[in-house]
Amino acid sequence: MIEATTHLPLFRRAPELQATVPHLPLGMFPTPVQRFILDDEGRCTPILVKRDDIGAEGYAGNKVRKLEFLLADARARGMTRLITAGATGSHHAFATAYHGRAAGFDVSLVLFPQSLTTHVQQMLLLDAAVGAQLLWASRMEAVPYGLWRARFSHRRQAVCIVAPGGSSEIGTYGYINGALELAAQIEDGSAERPSCIHVAAGTLGTVAGIGIGLAWAGLDIPVVATRITARMLTNETMLAALVRSTVGRLRSAGAADAPDSAAVLPRITLRHDQIGAGYGRATAAGTRATRVFDAAGLHLDATYTAKAAATLLADASPHAAGSSPRAAPMPAGSPGAHRAALPMFWHTLSAVEPSHLLRGVEPADLPRPFAKYLLGG
Repeated sequence: MIEATTHLPLFRRAPELQATVPHLPLGMFPTPVQRFILDDEGRCTPILVKRDDIGAEGYAGNKVRKLEFLLADARARGMTRLITAGATGSHHAFATAYHGRAAGFDVSLVLFPQSLTTHVQQMLLLDAAVGAQLLWASRMEAVPYGLWRARFSHRRQAVCIVAPGGSSEIGTYGYINGALELAAQIEDGSAERPSCIHVAAGTLGTVAGIGIGLAWAGLDIPVVATRITARMLTNETMLAALVRSTVGRLRSAGAADAPDSAAVLPRITLRHDQIGAGYGRATAAGTRATRVFDAAGLHLDATYTAKAAATLLADASPHAAGSSPRAAPMPAGSPGAHRAALPMFWHTLSAVEPSHLLRGVEPADLPRPFAKYLLGG
């Protein structure tokens, strides 16, 4: 069941925001926190997992929390078309198309090519399957021009430009709410307090939101954010700017006690050692992490979550050596559960994909640049 807007942790923390911050329920929250044991070649490491991968029907993952605020804001301002951008395998682009179309918006996607994999092809075909307009950008640097062209071509509509990754101040509200949700779970005993939180870092809205929410809740839990894209896009300066602007917007909206960036930023460490050959390119450490997590029933992708998981495995101390119990989720309150503080993996990849929509959608059906990209012509 989707929780009522008035029950959002964000609105419980700052009731004054209910009058100024629109919200559109899309997900099934709170998402559970579960224990898993990772068997890494005989080294068994228990971890906690925040299951945003199962946080919505149809399509889940971290974009849903952001879109709950982004789509509501667009609707409140009378917008009828959403335009956003990403790589050809972008989860944000598809999530915007899937949930945006379901909410009654027209959607245009400006997409640039990335290393082509089966997963990338599937995401691109899903974009087409839900009725998004696909607009080609020859490379990432061409995206601003592509967005301008898209906006100009739809100038007779009320157009909302959604920031890549949903990482605007409004989109960041989604993970402030998520971190406050986790704080409530820790307080009521439905989740253990983690020693740290590992998460993938792209456009930084998820990371900034978690940091702000933890600081607001008074939880001094370190956040380890693994960079998965170019350093010019994912860096400490960009993170600080997003935190400051989001806190400023919260205060302008009525939340006078929103935490200062000086209370937020020390909680967050950006890790730059898992990027490998670049965005969308698999690494040996990520591939190994994928195997380990898959054995525990947790699916990863090479672009985002595998690299964050590789950081967790590199940092985590082995719980036990030489034994290899069957990996399985264990509720936080299980009798006899080990109570030492454990690292948390905030799972941001959707475990749900509407693959049934792909029936009858072929690469050749896509606009010419996309068909050529998929077919290698």
